[in-house]
Amino acid sequence: MSIAITEQPNYAAYSIEELEDVLENIDKQAFPERYQAAKNELAAKRATLPPENNTDSALQEEYFTRPKWSELHPITRISNGTFLVLIGAMFVSVLTDFIVINSWLDNSNWAIVLLTVVYSAFYYLTIFVDKRYAQYVTKDLRGKMTLFGMPLLAFFLWFSFVDTALPYTLHLASDKQETERKFAYEKGSGSKHCRHPLLLKENGPLSDGRLCLRESEHKRLPNKGWVYVKGYESGFGFYIEGYRFR
Repeated sequence: MSIAITEQPNYAAYSIEELEDVLENIDKQAFPERYQAAKNELAAKRATLPPENNTDSALQEEYFTRPKWSELHPITRISNGTFLVLIGAMFVSVLTDFIVINSWLDNSNWAIVLLTVVYSAFYYLTIFVDKRYAQYVTKDLRGKMTLFGMPLLAFFLWFSFVDTALPYTLHLASDKQETERKFAYEKGSGSKHCRHPLLLKENGPLSDGRLCLRESEHKRLPNKGWVYVKGYESGFGFYIEGYRFR
């Protein structure tokens, strides 16, 4: 009597599709060892496969990381450069002791509105033209909010640029004369950059201004009074250099 011995299949030579077919059709009860061997081999082969979404992940990473300056569209560079200038102008407005002339402020509103409209249109053109930059900007909720809120943000930035930073820059480049002016003042509410201010009232061609004092000096003054302010005056405004109360 002879017993037929069937050799164990070489599952290592099988493809993934062939192993899946074996597992679907094999009699697990009759051939438990073969079933387990095929199952183990299929798991090993699947483990060596690259993730299916590698390409998609790389593509998403490329679009969701900040593009380098050299990778930006020229229009995007102009838009971003203008935005950085406006941010710088905002700091100039906050930190500079400069009083603008009234005639400048009386004619600045139309310029602020016009520049806001032009910049907003240019910004949205950037989003339309530069697809990768648009992907980066709109990748999260904050970016989407910026997209819709840009006209309002641009208005405030152009406001500080036109009403303070620009006339101050022109003042620096123009002829100036040293002078002293007498301003009526009243105490104002403090802020982060000027905790103890005096609010200066209009004086001749000059608009309202602000004078930042030390706490001890601010406390001993009456709520309203007069202050003599020294500085340099030009056709664009008055830069404060010092002050005295008598």
